Amino acid sequence: MSYMIKVSVAAVLATAAMTGMSHAAMSAADKALATDHNPRFVISSPDEIEKHDTFQDFLGSLSPTSPQARAVQAAIRENPVLRKQFLSQNIEIKNVIFADEASDGSFVLYVR
Repeated sequence: MSYMIKVSVAAVLATAAMTGMSHAAMSAADKALATDHNPRFVISSPDEIEKHDTFQDFLGSLSPTSPQARAVQAAIRENPVLRKQFLSQNIEIKNVIFADEASDGSFVLYVR
């Protein structure tokens, strides 16, 4: 029984740490998305990530109405160039749940 408690506590702590780190990174990605005049992006789905990956689990916990998703959606709406690209590709902004900035300055936008 104590083994299950230890595993549960470890899982909770790992999730809390991941959420804290991603929230800090999220703010930077949101700002970059909102201000980039020529954003390059790739649309991805959480299903495209390897099964049982902690990042996939994190993305699975997000909904389009979660605070993280709303922050990304607001950043997209603030950027007229990005908003226009979304409209031209028939991507609904309300389905974006997370954004990650790559080292080359492009973005990976996760959509449900």
